Amino acid sequence: MRHDQKTQSPAPNNGPLPFSKMITKNPPPLRHAPRLLWPWLTLPASLTAALQRAYEKPHMVQALLLGSGRANPTPTERYLLRLHRGEQIFWREVLLHGGDVMRPALWARTTIPLRGLRRGLLPLTRHGTRPIGNTLFRHRRLWRSPIQAEGQPRFGQHRWQRRSVLRRGGASVLVEEHFLPDLPRWAGRGRR
Repeated sequence: MRHDQKTQSPAPNNGPLPFSKMITKNPPPLRHAPRLLWPWLTLPASLTAALQRAYEKPHMVQALLLGSGRANPTPTERYLLRLHRGEQIFWREVLLHGGDVMRPALWARTTIPLRGLRRGLLPLTRHGTRPIGNTLFRHRRLWRSPIQAEGQPRFGQHRWQRRSVLRRGGASVLVEEHFLPDLPRWAGRGRR
């Protein structure tokens, strides 16, 4: 992934998820995913709330900020966020964990068009070590695109990831989440 960015991100890039891998009511891509991972992959609500429930401690989910900044979008980001040529993005990459930074559950990347920051999304750039999931899902008029999911081979195992675009009015946010080996056991959706 090529970015003109101020801060380098140590998180690996696995390339874009194919547009054809859409989750539906009977999703073909999930037949290869471990059954225990299905609720995480298909959850339409906040993964942060589900993680809080899984860790059994409210407000326990923390975000280790890996990097953030302004950049030129990748072709996939440009397509999914419907960006015009020359438009820039704000990106943020974090590891979500339940108090032990050495055992993260998720790697997440949030991508926001700079024009979206002028439409009420600027507070998302100032979250620091707080997850943004609960903030995003507080908006009542939030619309989510179909979730794209894919498993990619890595180190002899399949690593599963998902992404979707969240829209509210004229503002869009692309959220990509990679599930890591220390993901806790599913315990329900949480409060959202």
